[in-house]
Amino acid sequence: MQLLMYDLVFIMNVKTVITAANVVLLVLLLAIYVRSYHRIKSKFTLGLMVFASFLLLQAVILTPCISAACGRQMCVVGPLDVIPEILEFMALLVLVYLSSE
Repeated sequence: MQLLMYDLVFIMNVKTVITAANVVLLVLLLAIYVRSYHRIKSKFTLGLMVFASFLLLQAVILTPCISAACGRQMCVVGPLDVIPEILEFMALLVLVYLSSE
């Protein structure tokens, strides 16, 4: 039996929670952009809505629960696989903060 230095189930759970938080932030960001678009009718705001929609679609598709439900096996190499989701979460927090002002 191979001795692992990390727990794969824990890593997948952390990845799932962070990805779900990213989905929530993207929905919030999309709502902010929709509200802003209704006020100013700017092409730039419309572009931000499309951008946020594509990011939301990507986050939903890459959620480990959705991938498992579709029968796709997730390949987790290790704890470093969670770093992109953490960085995306921090970037989305900044974007939501700046957009809500």
